[in-house]
Amino acid sequence: MNILDKIVLEKKNHNFYLKQKKIKFSIKKKSNFINEIKKTINIGNNALIAEFKRFSPSVEKFRKVKNIFDVISCYDKSNCCCISILTDHNFGGSLNDLIVAKKMTNKPLLRKDFIIDKTQVLESKLYGADAILLIAKILTKKKLKELFNYSKKLNLDVLIEVESEFELKKLKGINPDLVGINNRNLREQKIDINKSINLSKKLDNTLIISESGINTSNIKKIKTSSSISTFLVGGSILNTENKNLYIKKLFKA
Repeated sequence: MNILDKIVLEKKNHNFYLKQKKIKFSIKKKSNFINEIKKTINIGNNALIAEFKRFSPSVEKFRKVKNIFDVISCYDKSNCCCISILTDHNFGGSLNDLIVAKKMTNKPLLRKDFIIDKTQVLESKLYGADAILLIAKILTKKKLKELFNYSKKLNLDVLIEVESEFELKKLKGINPDLVGINNRNLREQKIDINKSINLSKKLDNTLIISESGINTSNIKKIKTSSSISTFLVGGSILNTENKNLYIKKLFKA
């Protein structure tokens, strides 16, 4: 069983547990996650979503991060427009990280996890997420549309992630505001920056985010060959000593 299949099985078991609980929530003001991205792009800079995660099971040389306070404090003062919080325990995360980040910054927060059920969408709203990630690879077209529409009813912005032309077909009839192109093959854990360049040409009227393998040189390569100017960056920031300076370089690349 590969890492992706293992995680999806864990989520199914977790959702069975969540459905036994009564989750209370309220629909608060609309998310400004997408608006912050657009504001940054409109003034001619790269829109950066800086990610917090403690480790990556697929990256051998990843510097393990223990202190969320230092990282979020850094991100709050940086040029990033939004922050991604990876809440899956396989990456050292938890929903508590989302709570902590919410208290430390006013920047919009993306809950990045393997969401496969409405209960997790509710949970995301309850814990303060402004946006959620839906991964096309692990969802049927019907389920993807169901979760997207439900998220919108809760005033959550939605980032739908794809990594192939086959997965692009699942977007038909949904008309997403945000599409993330994952340069990493989730099953094989290999990175190919050309994915963002090639798949972006098949998408119209949507904001596109390039994910995985992002650094200054790859940003320049992607921007030269596509219209993408929004990037989700995790490992290369977290593996850097001076995070603010590095984010500034990504911001201007």
